[in-house]
Amino acid sequence: MSLKKALHCSIRRTQLFINLPYEKKTGQALKKSELRAIINGAALLAKLWLKKNDYSEVKYQLSMTMIVKNEAEYIKEWLMYYNSLGVEHFYIYDNDSQDNLKRVIEPFKEKVTYVNFSGTGRQMDAYNDALNRYGRYSRYMGFLDADEFIFLKDGRTTFINLLNNYFADSHVGGFVINWQIFGSSFLKKKPQGLLTNNFLYRAKKDFRKNVHVKSIVDPRKTVGFLNDPHGAYYLPSYHAVNEKRQEIDGPFSESVSTNKVQINHYFTKSEEEFRQKKARGRATKNSQRTMQDFIEHDKNEVFDDSLKIYNQKNNLK
Repeated sequence: MSLKKALHCSIRRTQLFINLPYEKKTGQALKKSELRAIINGAALLAKLWLKKNDYSEVKYQLSMTMIVKNEAEYIKEWLMYYNSLGVEHFYIYDNDSQDNLKRVIEPFKEKVTYVNFSGTGRQMDAYNDALNRYGRYSRYMGFLDADEFIFLKDGRTTFINLLNNYFADSHVGGFVINWQIFGSSFLKKKPQGLLTNNFLYRAKKDFRKNVHVKSIVDPRKTVGFLNDPHGAYYLPSYHAVNEKRQEIDGPFSESVSTNKVQINHYFTKSEEEFRQKKARGRATKNSQRTMQDFIEHDKNEVFDDSLKIYNQKNNLK
């Protein structure tokens, strides 16, 4: 990444920018405090560069960060699953939920840091805030949604070992994983039981939406998230790679590679649940999804019970 882009991203990560209301996160509003923003961003970038190899405060090999709004009914399953995958700590940003989220995460309180995070379009703010406040405590930090489940194809290894293998390259700052979009499994109403047991049909591997990636990063090598939650930006001379060790710049890969690992993305769930999702709004912007999004993502072409089998083997229920 160029130094100019790194500075732009570091400004986006400053508390000055994070704390701006959504409607003021515009070029015009920033110009009013442009000098201060540039100074703060440059200072942050310099600090990151000086501490890029400082692992002295690491407490967790792997943590996960998420921002949620009224998704409490899915969080228990998500936490149980990632706990089984070896995640040691979770940073949950609560974006004005009204569904007793804190009560749901109470049994996991030893492993969860809860952050009340109000406002509109705050996903990048939450991710950057997590990097600022908690990044130094994790060797690796993932940024996922409540409907995204990483599935490791080779049961003979662990997710931590897989990450260690890729991050052993001294220029790797992030590891990205492609989506596999799961559809509604032809269900109109929300079924009982685990999400990952109920939705067993997905799109074909090379479905165009599956070029999206999500990121696991080394926080010390990561400048932050700019305009998209799918791809982080890294310090100059660092980059993200996919499972083929191909350098990935941005939120998409040129092709879909899921031979070793994939993200099962339960985008639609049932039609009933998608309508609820639509009503919640989006974490990245002040807008709602449409039923056209449901139609475009409701792909049920391939039977895939990989996570149902995983759940049975690991006694997740």
